[in-house]
Amino acid sequence: MAQIGMALYVGLTVSLVFVTILHQSSADFVSTPVPPPSTPPPQEGPGIPAQGQYRAKNENGTVCLKANMALQINISFNSAENKTVQNIVNLNPNETSSSGSCGKESATLILKSGLKTELTFTFTLNTTSNKYYLNGVSILAIWADMKESFSAHNDSLDYLQGSLGFSYMCRSEQTLKVSSDFSLNTYLLHVQPFGLTGDSFGSVLECMLDEDDLIIPIVVGAALAGLVLIVLLAYLIGRKRSHVGYQTI
Repeated sequence: MAQIGMALYVGLTVSLVFVTILHQSSADFVSTPVPPPSTPPPQEGPGIPAQGQYRAKNENGTVCLKANMALQINISFNSAENKTVQNIVNLNPNETSSSGSCGKESATLILKSGLKTELTFTFTLNTTSNKYYLNGVSILAIWADMKESFSAHNDSLDYLQGSLGFSYMCRSEQTLKVSSDFSLNTYLLHVQPFGLTGDSFGSVLECMLDEDDLIIPIVVGAALAGLVLIVLLAYLIGRKRSHVGYQTI
């Protein structure tokens, strides 16, 4: 029994140390640099936005682009007081309509939130490799505290890469930087701009951020399985030695 206790102690200690190191490494990887003292502390954000379901259809009414996602708009603009303001706003799906169009190599999704915000997403398909990606994003915003309407666009992006007939999924938060004063934060994103069959998503290609989130549970499970194996082996060895000790000479 002493051997079993010692094996259990050693196995548990090794597992805890391993998991602690892994957790520390993950924390170091995603840690955010501390801003310099001259930078004002960031204001509290609006929280995680609600997920919307958006569609673009062909002329015959067939869905050709499908996107389920929660969006957060992050822009810097001049206020009515002529001050630079950084504002983060959640896109409300209940107040947002979607439209768009699809071609053989290009698909566009347009989101309009009342008369205040219009977002346009452009996807491109490489017909040689059968790979698609988000190459263009633009915004037009007319908010009450703006000195004038805000607009920005970028047609040289390379986000949300997927394969023809497959959908792209990223449940984790990711930031799509469009310009120096405009970016989008996405959550619970699931999109397919090409190769839809009916109104159903194709097989899923998950983003690296989601795959990284699975590493720690897998490693912890493997460490615990190793601990159980060590204890079992120690028990079997101890039992065998006990039987040898009682043999008649």
